[in-house]
Amino acid sequence: MTTHELPDEPVFAFTPAYELPDQPQQIRIVFEGMDGYIPTALVALTLADAERLCDRLNRRMGLDREAWSAIVGRSMAAGRGDAPLH
Repeated sequence: MTTHELPDEPVFAFTPAYELPDQPQQIRIVFEGMDGYIPTALVALTLADAERLCDRLNRRMGLDREAWSAIVGRSMAAGRGDAPLH
């Protein structure tokens, strides 16, 4: 799948940027089967705060931390997660 093709019912998850843990964390969106991410305007001051925010956002879609972390891991493995999709 290319970065410009989304399935009819995409599976996605919110994730912290996971950059420096002592820095503010941008919240990003990753899609199952696609490398890269979509940046958002959401920011948390710490990694722990960012993970709690992502837990809350992802829970609304039925994803616990293990499930959303797996989506994020697969996305990062597909393209090393370095490039925004925009």
